Amino acid sequence: MNTTRGDRWPKLAMSGSVLLCLVGTPGIAWAQDQARLNEKPGEIVVTAQKREELLSDVPLPVSAVGGGDLITQNQTKLQEFFATVPGVNLQFQNNRSQLAIRGITTGPVSGNPVVGYTIDDAPFGGATSQGGLFGSAPDLDPSELARVEVLRGPQGTLYGAASMGGLVKYVTVKPDLDALGGSLAGGLSWIKESGEVGYNLRGALNVPVSDTFAVRASGFTRKEAGYIDNVRTGESDVNSSRVSGGRLAARWEPTASFSLDLSALYQLRNIYGSSNVDTTTGSFYQQTDMPGTGRSRSETQLYTATINADLGAVDLTSITSYSRANSFDNLDFSASPLVVAAPVFPTLFPGQTDLGDLFYQEYNVGKWTHETRLAGTVGESIDWIVGGFYTNEDGDYSLDNAAIDPVSGQPQGVPIDDGTGPQLGTIIVWRDTIKFEEYAAFANIDLRLSEQFDIQLGGRYSRNDQSMDHNDWFQVDPYPAPAFPSTNQPEASGSAFTYQVSPRFKPSPDHMIYARVASGYRPGGPNAICGPLALPSEVPCEFKPDKTVNYELGAKGDLANGALSYEVSLFTIDWKDIQIVQVLDVFVYNGNAGKARSRGLELSLTARPTDGLTLSGWYSYIDATLREAVVDANFFAREGDRLPFSSEHSGRLSIDYAFSPSATVDARIGGSATYVGERLGEFVPFEGVYDLRQVYPGYTQFDLYASATMGRFTLSAFVQNLTNKHGVIGGGFWNQTSYNANWFTYAQPRSIGFNAEVAF
Repeated sequence: MNTTRGDRWPKLAMSGSVLLCLVGTPGIAWAQDQARLNEKPGEIVVTAQKREELLSDVPLPVSAVGGGDLITQNQTKLQEFFATVPGVNLQFQNNRSQLAIRGITTGPVSGNPVVGYTIDDAPFGGATSQGGLFGSAPDLDPSELARVEVLRGPQGTLYGAASMGGLVKYVTVKPDLDALGGSLAGGLSWIKESGEVGYNLRGALNVPVSDTFAVRASGFTRKEAGYIDNVRTGESDVNSSRVSGGRLAARWEPTASFSLDLSALYQLRNIYGSSNVDTTTGSFYQQTDMPGTGRSRSETQLYTATINADLGAVDLTSITSYSRANSFDNLDFSASPLVVAAPVFPTLFPGQTDLGDLFYQEYNVGKWTHETRLAGTVGESIDWIVGGFYTNEDGDYSLDNAAIDPVSGQPQGVPIDDGTGPQLGTIIVWRDTIKFEEYAAFANIDLRLSEQFDIQLGGRYSRNDQSMDHNDWFQVDPYPAPAFPSTNQPEASGSAFTYQVSPRFKPSPDHMIYARVASGYRPGGPNAICGPLALPSEVPCEFKPDKTVNYELGAKGDLANGALSYEVSLFTIDWKDIQIVQVLDVFVYNGNAGKARSRGLELSLTARPTDGLTLSGWYSYIDATLREAVVDANFFAREGDRLPFSSEHSGRLSIDYAFSPSATVDARIGGSATYVGERLGEFVPFEGVYDLRQVYPGYTQFDLYASATMGRFTLSAFVQNLTNKHGVIGGGFWNQTSYNANWFTYAQPRSIGFNAEVAF
């Protein structure tokens, strides 16, 4: 089973301490796919099934885009790319992107993450809500990305926990053993209503140290201009940001049958104010956030070591990684139930006519992962993959809730016990330490039953153990700190079996019909407030895992010798034991509700009527609803209610034209129109406000771009949101970012800019 540098693909995994499994892909079938890959070098190659194959040959719905295309279109914040993917809706929570794929979500802070993320096949982000920033997407700069792949529907068999809605794969650029080279790039950008100029600088260098060893180093920094003014504080352009980072990668390939890849990635993002807009100001560019709020910071680190080895009878792939994500947010919670409804703050501070609430939260998670895959072939009709996986996470979640002066924005006074009465200061302190450990074994086998028909069967068994050390207290007189301490070590464990069955029929090399039954899950976990607080019995000590099962029928292919490509899929996703967030007074805990279902249609077409001209479009219909009513402490919904943040209808049309105006210039122009349909906000707390559930109207955004390459030099320009459409992407009634019904987050206003790059 010899593999060469260009076509080596991982086939199986088995992790150090894990259970075994099997997987496969038919020898003849995959040989045909490899031949197609070599014949169609212009098509996108993906690794959705942990091996290289053409996007058009993957028997599941995958969207992919190259890092260079993201830069050309100035989609430097990946939230801009996610908004253009079929079946994906963006939730913007605390300055971070959170995704709903095919409608599988009950809100951005409801339960553990529902979408999984990997960077070079290493899982990134926590499997628990507190440790995993409630499932926010890593916002990596595209300069070092070879591509981004979005897999729609449950991916539990190959990718495990937290991929019950889908998976996002980031694939980085690898060192090149053959060529010394690099690039330098920079650009400027302007945003409507901003008084600032944005800029970006990027650089990369690839050095083949020897015939068997190469190193690649890269770095970037960018400033994103703010465009929202705070009328309370008088500050302008408060939501500006600065992102910087770098990556160092090395590749050692002493023989054609062995390679070792090492990579270290670091990124720091600072956002200096929120993107909230207060509609009572009458402007799309003004907010009234309390002083001192809105600031956020996130730090991303990832270290990976990947071994690929041809052992003769089998191929081995081993991936070990350590990641660390540190983040904090300063939120304005002045409209939260703690201040308005409970009302804790007014009780503690009688006589205060105006109170602000600074809600500071910090997330830190360190994560070790290891996966080993083995792949082999039995005869000419069976290919298999067998593998194991292990992860160990340590997460810390901190919360400090302070009453603040609405003028200065600072907590005034400290907790004292001298009889002078309460003063403004920190009210609630909350500390969680979460440990999550998972073992998994997975297997896939591909059976080639004829020249046109094969079937893939796979399964994964996962077991996880969790524990949580928790401490919280009130910290202001007349509650001397610490009053009502609750320190406990709730534990939870669980197991899950996920599976996939994927028959594939290829009537010809250019057409494929597939069916897919696949499941996914996310772990349950302990509830911090069960225990010494002697809370009512309805507060569970644990909440259960929930699970999705996807039933899908799809087809992909090319017509007229590749002049027209199509992809269509029909799906139904059944979801049971859905995780939801519940509230008891000021305490938040997770629980389980009943059932939901998402049904839909996705259709994509790409036409190439002439050389260089590409016309593309897709349409998505998603009907994601509850199948059982939910009535709880702060959660009310009726059977048939739509799940949050999912568009029933969405679509996109784009045009791209590549041409050569002269013998020395290659040019490209293009544009797109993206329609995001009407969505509903988070579920409401009780029946009396049922009719107030937030509605986000549909909107269409137009983008343009152009580039010209002259030898080693490339110039590009872009216009995003050409018509300056104020598309609503978050906020409103009962939003858990601010709870202020008048505060919304809108799509970024019209932006223009240019970039220049030189390759050497």
